[in-house]
Amino acid sequence: MIIEKEEILPGIYRIAFEVPLSFIDEAQPGRFIQLEVSHDSFPVTRRPFTISSTSGNSVEIIFEVVGRGTEILAETDEGRSLRLLGPLGCGYRLNPGKWLLIGGGLGAAGFPGLAARTECDLLLLGASSRDKLLTIPGLETAAITEDGSSGRNGLITDLLETVLWDSFGSIALCGPVPMMKAVIEMMPLQARANTQVSAEARMGCGWGACEGCSVPKAGGGFLKCCSDGPVFPADSIDWERWEGIH
Repeated sequence: MIIEKEEILPGIYRIAFEVPLSFIDEAQPGRFIQLEVSHDSFPVTRRPFTISSTSGNSVEIIFEVVGRGTEILAETDEGRSLRLLGPLGCGYRLNPGKWLLIGGGLGAAGFPGLAARTECDLLLLGASSRDKLLTIPGLETAAITEDGSSGRNGLITDLLETVLWDSFGSIALCGPVPMMKAVIEMMPLQARANTQVSAEARMGCGWGACEGCSVPKAGGGFLKCCSDGPVFPADSIDWERWEGIH
């Protein structure tokens, strides 16, 4: 059941669902849910959403309205019950030590829960404009936007020039594939080895049966985003092939 809904930025919503405590126990940062969004005149299949955070017996997602399905979800009233499948997939390995989070646009939607469970020291954010930046209160943040509305103009890779990579034992990265590939290519080899990538792909079933969410695997073959991931070690992905299909 939807217990809270808020438009946190223009066209970007946060929704909290009441769920069983057994769900919360399994809702590791980086895992996702499949949500059945329905409408009398527009039935649609389940849609995948990253778990943004959990609190008590509620789970939150953050999403942008990009089509009819997410438009219907944004219009759904509090108190309405929806069918939810999850938690699904493999989340982040919650390693000890300091973490660096790097998010492009809505790629940062899964970071609040991760920041709450780790020793997060710095958040780097990039987006097209200021009204697409998903900040996390209380966390040291550096932000940049393509239009300069954040106070700094450029791409997220511009923020990497001053990063002290040896200060971080773990790095989390999420965003569009070309952006993530560019970030990976700028990292020292050791930082790349410590990086976990939260991948995004079109998912059908959510548990590996339909093979519609394949991610090219380093060395050949494919990984299933929904069951092998969506969080992968950065060096397990063939970035050239993956960028080529996006």
